[in-house]
Amino acid sequence: MVTLFFLTNAWSAYGQTIDSHKKRISQIEKDIAYLNSQISSTQKKHKNTLQELVFIQKKVANRREILKELDSELKEQNRQISAKNRNINMLEQRLDTLEHYYRHLILKTYKHRDSRIWFMYILASENIEQGYRRWKYLKNYAQAINKQGEEIIETKRELDIQRADLLKLRAETLKSQQTREKEYNNLLKEESRSKSYAKTLSRNQSKYKKQMEQKKREAERLNREIEKMLAAAVKAESSPKITPSAKADNIKLSSEFQNNKGKLPWPVSGGVVIEKFGQHYHPLFKSVKMPFNNGINISTTAGSTVKAVFNGTVKQVIAIPGYNQCVLIQHGNYFTFYCKLAKVDVKAGQKVATGESIGTLSSSENTSTLHFELWQNTTKQNPELWLRR
Repeated sequence: MVTLFFLTNAWSAYGQTIDSHKKRISQIEKDIAYLNSQISSTQKKHKNTLQELVFIQKKVANRREILKELDSELKEQNRQISAKNRNINMLEQRLDTLEHYYRHLILKTYKHRDSRIWFMYILASENIEQGYRRWKYLKNYAQAINKQGEEIIETKRELDIQRADLLKLRAETLKSQQTREKEYNNLLKEESRSKSYAKTLSRNQSKYKKQMEQKKREAERLNREIEKMLAAAVKAESSPKITPSAKADNIKLSSEFQNNKGKLPWPVSGGVVIEKFGQHYHPLFKSVKMPFNNGINISTTAGSTVKAVFNGTVKQVIAIPGYNQCVLIQHGNYFTFYCKLAKVDVKAGQKVATGESIGTLSSSENTSTLHFELWQNTTKQNPELWLRR
């Protein structure tokens, strides 16, 4: 039936939507578990550090993301409950109509149940053609009764399925509401902890203000260096010395890189983005804007291996104060930039493949942080839109 086909597809689409929310929530919960382990590891060595505050604030942000996903999930579930109720009402009305018509057919058949009446009805025809039409009518009448009975059975079956789905939806919605309440309470606790932690750290403002100023200078220098390197690399690509075959290879690699947007592997085996792309405020001094982050900062396990996210050529290896060693890799018209490496395994001019090690990260407070950038020529890109989680 067309109705059943439509309802089945609608339920399938609902399942896919809910699954996407659950998958996202699962990933965020993994990130929170990682942050908890990093906080615990940090506290074993030093208490009340700025790094720990960053982790706590990231947990707060993650809790908000979970609530956002749960709200979307609840909205979809409520929408589906309304749709199910409409479907059930529609099927109940259809069933009433079918049963009413079926009763009418059965009653009419009962009144003329004597087969001789039907036989005489055919024999009383004026000619063979009329007799054939009457016979055809009686045959179709019997088929209509059978068809009506089958439609009633099918509609009842469909109605039972819809009612069962509705009960399942209501149970899932109740579970989602309970989960949301639990997550909201967790958020309140994390926010309270974050404020308390920030208050403790602010007692030593002079120390953290000095660190902040140093970080700002380092970030500004990093931004200047990468922009200078990229400008030089792009200029070199437009040189008349570049052969036609090299240009063709560049175009092909650029196209392949572009086609992998959202599918590039992470440059480290695990971890959490603790600072996103764009403009941010200092974690302790909320009124102070930090320099624009041209990439993302990924917190990961101490001494993690850094891997190339795509095939390319190492363009430059450079040391920048505050960011240790950095590696710039070219992928046609695209560039990826990896910083805070303690050890580099590649050199300028070397070809690298997707997933190949380019070095290991430096460690601090029992953790490592990778600064990762992605550019299209001299236009900065948000790496999170390109990487696969």
